[in-house]
Amino acid sequence: LQFILDPSKLPGRVLSWPLDSIYVTSPYAPRWGGFHRGTDFRASIGTSVKAMADGVVGGIGDTDLCCPGASFGKWIFIEYNNGLSSTYGHLSLITVRKDQQVKRGQVVGYSGNSGSSTGPHLHVSLYVSSGVQVDSFPSKSYPGKTLIQPISATNAYLDPMRYLPPL
Repeated sequence: LQFILDPSKLPGRVLSWPLDSIYVTSPYAPRWGGFHRGTDFRASIGTSVKAMADGVVGGIGDTDLCCPGASFGKWIFIEYNNGLSSTYGHLSLITVRKDQQVKRGQVVGYSGNSGSSTGPHLHVSLYVSSGVQVDSFPSKSYPGKTLIQPISATNAYLDPMRYLPPL
């Protein structure tokens, strides 16, 4: 995926919080094992997760079906009507389907501890919509299995906190 980003064309503070209670446990920043391209929020298993803006569900999946303990586990990818897209990861339950229209504040799933996770939380990755897509590729760890999840050019990732309301 090749992508050129002009940050001046992106809206700021246009998203709503995906949870009712906000506590950041891991920011979009360097950390052990590399750069964390998302923000993790404290969320007990079963906490309602809401759409951050109006949009359409561009994909749903469960990486544990292909590669147990890998990546997002149960995930939802939403393409918002404002040029941004997000992935919610580590969910326990998904309540929307692919191609479904969603409204800001609508419950789309429930937080969990699926995938590569050290404890219950909600992972939010944010992207410029034109730099991300849901794709499938063969698993390197599990021959014969296919992994499906959002993939993005590195420079299409955005810090979610820059587009959410101030804390």
